[in-house]
Amino acid sequence: MERTAAKYYPVFLELTGRRCLVVGAGKVALRKVRALLEAGAEVSLVSPEALEELKKLVVQGAIRWRRGEFEDGDLDGVFLVIGATDDPEVNRRVYRAADKASRMVNIVDEPELCNFIVPSVLTRGDFQVAVSSGGASPILARKVREVLGYRFGPEYAVVVDELARLRRELKERVPREERSRQFWEMLIDLDFFDSLEGPEIRARIKERAEQCLSQLAD
Repeated sequence: MERTAAKYYPVFLELTGRRCLVVGAGKVALRKVRALLEAGAEVSLVSPEALEELKKLVVQGAIRWRRGEFEDGDLDGVFLVIGATDDPEVNRRVYRAADKASRMVNIVDEPELCNFIVPSVLTRGDFQVAVSSGGASPILARKVREVLGYRFGPEYAVVVDELARLRRELKERVPREERSRQFWEMLIDLDFFDSLEGPEIRARIKERAEQCLSQLAD
């Protein structure tokens, strides 16, 4: 049954080593394939033809390509399906087959033919912010993401990486949960992070962390 409205539960998926299927082989499919590969997925492609960029990925062994029309058997062992063809009938067939087989399925730009949607994502290393309009206006989601991109610059990739290092280190130095929470509330200050730049980022975060630890010890 095709969906006309839905409420979504926001989630980030661990796709490393999971088989994902992309039906279609145009520019949109290429973009989806690249995003899935970046997430560590094992990607299979089904389409009668393919862009040269996709063929290069096949030759490199990055993806598999079955040249032909979509068949229900293409869903065997697949965790997630993306339909990105320019044929509405093929897209509907992909959705119906995948949904019936209890697969996660997204038909690009057809929210009623999806049991999950893909948000507009700002990525700064391990720091990610996802923005969604529930499929109502992808352009609005993209523009909001662009605004957030100015607010959270490339330095946040280093900030988050350093916070991850501190988190591992401080499990031993601050074992008590209450103290640990107090430390992180003191340390994480967006105005402070916004003032960081260049090679000083890690050193200044370490310095601030030690100051916070000293305050907790008083």
